[in-house]
Formats: sequence, structure tokens, C-alpha cells
Amino acid sequence: MNIFKEANYLLDNFIINHLGSYHQQRNYDYGVENRTNVSQISKYTSHRILYEYDIIEKLKKFDKKKKYTDEILWRSYWKGYLENYKSIWVEYINFKESSCNSNLISSAVNGKTGLDCFDTWIEELRENNYLHNHSRMWFASIWIFTLGLPWQLGARLFLKHLFDGDAASNTLSWRWVAGMHTNKKPYLASIENINKYTVNRFRKNPISLSNKINIIKNNQHHSNKLPIQRNFPNSNILLMFDNDMNIMNRSKLFNSYSKVYILSNGIINNGFELSEKVHQFKLDIIKNINNLIPNSEILKSNYMASSLRGYRCIDVIYPGVGHNLDLINNHANQNKIIINYIYREEDLKYWNYASSGFYKFKTSFYRHNKK
Repeated sequence: MNIFKEANYLLDNFIINHLGSYHQQRNYDYGVENRTNVSQISKYTSHRILYEYDIIEKLKKFDKKKKYTDEILWRSYWKGYLENYKSIWVEYINFKESSCNSNLISSAVNGKTGLDCFDTWIEELRENNYLHNHSRMWFASIWIFTLGLPWQLGARLFLKHLFDGDAASNTLSWRWVAGMHTNKKPYLASIENINKYTVNRFRKNPISLSNKINIIKNNQHHSNKLPIQRNFPNSNILLMFDNDMNIMNRSKLFNSYSKVYILSNGIINNGFELSEKVHQFKLDIIKNINNLIPNSEILKSNYMASSLRGYRCIDVIYPGVGHNLDLINNHANQNKIIINYIYREEDLKYWNYASSGFYKFKTSFYRHNKK
């Protein structure tokens, strides 16, 4: 099945059959065998196989309570917030921790902590490359406050194993749990909350969680100028990444180039590596898209330097702050190449509203989308 048809089928099925009860059921994690209360489209939205603004447009007819629409908006908000504060990403990728208890880290990563729920989620993360959103919050809270491990290491673990791993949503969500995004108001997991929303799945093996909040130092980050669409002379090649694969209405753009390279960034920079299953999932998406663009070619990151040698200017569909942007920027700096980033109109518009809290962002978004 065409990947766009597959993704839209999943979304439409959720809207028709389960959206009506979403606001009541969304916080429950019933386990891997029952996910009907959530849409499970995140692996498609994170790669923009499903474009978040198209989803929101479709939901106008159905999501009267806007609970599900708000969840889609969170992804746009996180993306815009990281664009406004790029130094957060720089600080995150440069994090080095030498004082951590290596045995504790090993126990946490391998699901050997003795905390039944946590160890179960580790297994689920590795086996299914997905966690319910509420479980991600509990997991992050236990990682930070009960185990006392750096949030950055947990964020890297998620990004390594999640099919829907996204630089902005992942990094900033972990900071949110740690209390670094909400002015020292962290999210503290509780046994009562876990038991309620997992329907007592872990009650047979009771655990003890920390109720102490360790305030994490939060360096001050100043907002930077947002990008703007620039008018460089177009090159004859276009480069695109796996986290913006929505090719709808872009045939004219693609046809204006002699070659469209779809870059596969399997082993990511800064010493970070994707799990084999996540790498393969991304590669499968890339192969699917490659079959839909007549003049495209898959380009693996380790062959980028040789394949792009001789080009002085390259047009690139902007991948957003994250490892992919780091990769192309580093390549451009090392080889003295001019990069002309091509932005989506909606991104440039709505990122302007994402410089503070989510409430202000969604209020501004809805105000400009009343129709």
C-alpha cells in the first residue's frame, strides 16, 4: 500500500471510530494489545507523511472538543519553540556526563531496575518502538527523579528507539517533565496515577517512587531570529530528509531539479546512533517516497561528501533544528557550500507564536484559523 494511503487510512479509522471518546480515554494506557483509544499516527506525523496542518484542517469537522487537535498542535509548538531557542538543542547535544553510576544506567537501559512498570516500558520501547504518551511522562519522571539520571540520557534513549522520535518534541518534552520548560514545575509520577491509568496492570508488584523534586539547573536561553525564505539562485539539485517526507502538491518543485536526493542519516552525528529497527523504518519510508518521485535518488549520509562534491549551491527542504540540520550545516561549512533552505509557509507563519507557553501558541493559532 502507498504509505500516504496507509497513514491516512489509520487516521480516518481513528476519527470515525474512536475520536468521539478520545477526550475521556486518551490518558489510559491499556497495554500493547489495546491501543484503540489513541490514534498511533505519530510515526507518520514525525516524518510528515501526515502533515500536521492538513490533519488539523481535516479535524475541524469532527473534533468539536479540540482535545485531539491540541495534541497535534503540540508537535507544531515544540518544533516552533526549538526554532526560537536553538541554543537549547546545542546545549543538549553537547551534554557529557562522566559522574553517573554506570551500573545504574545499564540497569535502566536494560530494564533491570526492579521497578515493574519502568522495566516493562523499556521492553515495550525496544520491542515496539512506541510508548503511550502518558507512559512516556511516567517513564521520564521515574528516570529523572527516582533513578536520579540525567534527562539528556533518557532523551537520547527515546530518540534511539522511537519510530516517532523527533528532535523538538523529544528534547522539549523531557525538559518539560524535568521542570525546565515550565519554570520549575516538573511532572512527578505517582503510584496512584500510574495504577489508575494503567487499570492496575502493575499493582501486583508495588513499587516505591521518589516524591522529592530535585531542581535542575536551567541555563537561560535567549530567543534567536527565526529563519526567513531567501531568494538564492536555485541549484539543479534538491536535498530532502526523512523528517519532512510530505510530497503532496510538490511535483512542480521536484520537476524543477535534475536530481532530488533523499538523504538517509542512519548513523547520526555527535556520536548518536539510531537503533537498527528505527533506521530500517526510516529507510523504508525513504524507499517508498523515492518510488514516488521520478527524478529522486537515495543518498546515504556517509556518501554525501563524494556525491555532492563540486556543487557550490544546494537547495534543501528545511529539516528543522536537529541532527539532520546539523549534518547539512556541518557539510556546508566544511565544503564552503551555500545552502538555500526551502521552508513551508505554515511553519514560517506559526513559529512566530511559539516563543513562550503552549496556551499562548494555541490561542494565537485558533485566532488565525477561525474558519
